[in-house]
Formats: sequence, C-alpha cells, structure tokens
Amino acid sequence: MELTKPKKVKAGYLLLVLIALLIGCCGRNLGKRIESGTGYRQDEEGIVVVHLRGSDDEIKSQLKALLADEITDFYKKAMNHRLMRTFGYGGCTNFAAFGKAATDGKLWHARNFDLGGNGVLDCYRVVYIIEPIDKIPFISIAFADSCYLSLVHTGMNAKGIALGYMHSEAPDESIMDAPNLWALFRKVMENASTIEEALAILKAGPRKGVANLLLADGKVPEAVVVEMTSKSLAVRRANEGIVYATNHFVSKEMFYPEDKDPNSYGRFERLGKLAEQHYGKFDLKQTVAILRDHYDVYAGRAALGGDIIATPTNVLSVVFCPSDLTFWVAKAQAPASFNEFVGFNLLDEVKGTQAKTTVPSVPADPIVGSPAWKEMEKYLAGNLAYLFSDDSTAVEHLSKAVSLNPHSALYGYRLGVALVNMGKKEEAIAAFNDALSADSHISLRAYIYYRLGRLYEEMGDKDKMQAAFEKVLELDIGDKSIEDYAQQALGW
Repeated sequence: MELTKPKKVKAGYLLLVLIALLIGCCGRNLGKRIESGTGYRQDEEGIVVVHLRGSDDEIKSQLKALLADEITDFYKKAMNHRLMRTFGYGGCTNFAAFGKAATDGKLWHARNFDLGGNGVLDCYRVVYIIEPIDKIPFISIAFADSCYLSLVHTGMNAKGIALGYMHSEAPDESIMDAPNLWALFRKVMENASTIEEALAILKAGPRKGVANLLLADGKVPEAVVVEMTSKSLAVRRANEGIVYATNHFVSKEMFYPEDKDPNSYGRFERLGKLAEQHYGKFDLKQTVAILRDHYDVYAGRAALGGDIIATPTNVLSVVFCPSDLTFWVAKAQAPASFNEFVGFNLLDEVKGTQAKTTVPSVPADPIVGSPAWKEMEKYLAGNLAYLFSDDSTAVEHLSKAVSLNPHSALYGYRLGVALVNMGKKEEAIAAFNDALSADSHISLRAYIYYRLGRLYEEMGDKDKMQAAFEKVLELDIGDKSIEDYAQQALGW
C-alpha cells in the first residue's frame, strides 16, 4: 500500500517519513504476545493493542484478563480525578475530505476526542481489534475501561465504515446519556456496510442522548454528519467532498439557538477556513495538520491554550483512511495530536501480520520540545496537579505558565480556580482579572465572570458581585448552570 506524497515537503519531515518507512519495512516494534482464549494482546510501537474474538461472553472474559492491571489502575485514578468523577466535558472535532478535496481521491477522516480526563484517559488509551461471531470485524479506539466492551465512540469496520462521536446540546438531553449512544454506534460497526445501512440503524434506535456523529464510507467515498437527539435526527451531507462538525447543531432541522458555546463555534469556523485553504490538497500529512491546528479565530493568532482545534484536553487523536482500511493513532499524553501518530492496517491486524505492515507513522509536531512548548509543559503539569487535588503544586506550575505566556486566559483561569480551592480569594480575583485583561476574546470569559461573581458574593461585595453576574448574562453563552445561578443571585 502506497500513500501519495505531498508535492512540497520540508526536507526534515521527508527524512523522518523515510525513516518511518524503513522501520515499517524492517518490522514493527511489537510487545510480548499475551493470550486469553482466542484473544490476545500485543502492543505496537508503545500503543496498547488488544485483539478480542468470539461471543460477547468470550470477548468480555478476554478483555478483563488482558487488561486486568490497566482496568484496576484506570478506575483507581478516575476516582481521584476531579473531572472524571463528574464526566467532565471537553469539546471534539471531526473532519472528512475526499474526492476532489483530496490529493488522491481517498477519504480522510480526522478526529479529535477532547474530554477533561488528562492524567487518566490519555494514559490508558487502547486500540481494540474486535472480531465478533457472524458480524463485521472492527476497531474501537478507546480506553482501558471494562465498560468499553459494548461501546464505540471512535471506530472503523472492515467494510470501510468509520465514525467519530461528538457531544452537542439540546433541551432535556444530557451528556450522561452518551454511553447509550455509544452502544448504538457499536451496532453500526458490527452490522453496517454502507452509510445508508448505518443511518437505518441510527434511525431505528433506540436513541437516548444527543450527538453529532461523523459517518464515513471509504468505498464510495462519502461522508455525512448525523445530528441526533433522543427524538429527532438530521443528516448533513458533504459539500464538494468536505464535511465537518464540532459540538453544536448546524442543520435547519436540529439547530438549537440556545446552544451558543463560543469554543465550538470558533473551532467550526476554523475548520471551514482550513477546508477552503487546503482544498484539493488533503492527504495524510494535511489531515494530521488539521488535528494539530492551534489558531484561535477569536484572538486572531496562534495560541496553544485558546479556542483551538488542538486543545490541551485532547486525550485521543485519530486519522482514518477507510478507503484502504488504514488508520493512525496518536501516542503519549494530552494534547495527543501533537505527538507521533502510529500507523495501522485493519486487515493486517485481523490477519495477524501487523509486524510486516508498511503503514508509516507520522512524526511528532516540531513544536513539541521547542522553547514555545515550555508554557504548555508548565500548564499541563499544573492542570494535572489541579485535577488530582494538589492545588499548591498546581499554583506553582500555573504561575510559571502565566509568566511564560501572559496572553493566555486559559492559564490564568486555571490558576485562579486553584487559588480559590486554597482559600486565597484576593489572589484568585487578581488572577481572574489578569486573565480577562490578557485575552478579551476567550470563550472562558463567562466562566471567569461567574467565578468572580461567586467570590464577591462570598465576600459580601454586592456591587462587584452584581457587575460580574450581569456580565455572565450579557455574554449569554447558553450555559444554564452558570446563567441560572447568576439570575438567582441578582434576583431576576
């Protein structure tokens, strides 16, 4: 299998790709093969890969045996994680380009899964190769959690159908119902050979929850975005070989005007600009570049911690090429998309010939380890400390991140939250105000004003409390949790 080379490639990047190709020809770095029944685990290039085969009961038994240690550690860490305990929400991105939009006509599906699970989800990433009896073999890229046996949010099957899930917002729907949809997506992977068959399964349901789902078929090629709730469903078709989605509904049938998440709208706008800018040039390199993009359309500049596609909460980053059943998974911790992407072939995995695969890997982004990356390292260290309730260490690292990049409101916001947890109200107020001054465009503004309002309320400063909560309502981002509180505090 050959991948079309870009017309213009930097010499350093070309050298790294050639090295990756040579490594692929000489044999892949495989871990020790560990068997359980007809299933087995054999990690590849540092990524955990688990093969599950047979009946549901057999597959369940294999998973528990092959990932026993990881599952135990996963739950232990999750229980001590501030956001994992509450299913903390992030934001996801899906993009597909094919036909005239691609250099080779193949279908390229880029997918970032963003959730505030840094330190857990990104540490226990797993590629599952699942071969159920009398059903279509498929891959599910998820985490070392036993519940993922029957759930799929990121996957591709042997018939060339790929999918990527994103949460959205709608009345009377909750992100807590996401696993119900993931179980339905598992049915799609096991049974659908075409997009129309997949749509029939989704329409038949039962559905509980709300989502944007990008569905892709590499055979045609074709890709669509399915916008769905428990009661309704709409399909957005590709336009000239391009279709994309973030975390809000776009179709006339499903559009929900109260969902005004500026982060989702910013990423959506950026995807549109990138699609136009690179139309006709999409290949593996350009598709990965989409997932690594960190230009903030609100701030008008590159920003590692802004309203960007390559968010720091990116715990899973994947590229599918269902046209030839190849896929790439980013390794290492969040933000995953900046790291090396390891290439796989689904047919090699099913046949057990993965050691001889010729699918190249994609090198890590050059920004990793550069002076510009230092601010992200400090932010990530501080954020991890915060997530595991070590606020003093969080303040230490986040203060350094702010000093390295005082323009990042994200760094200042996290610093302020950690200071609140330590009871340092005046310092927290200063951090929040500095964050607002640093970046007047960031989507976190409403949350910063909400935090300020709560602090002023606790301190008995009614005038400042009122000003802060009025700002929350003026920004009107559609988050009822903070807006309802602000209205109640103001007596509206």
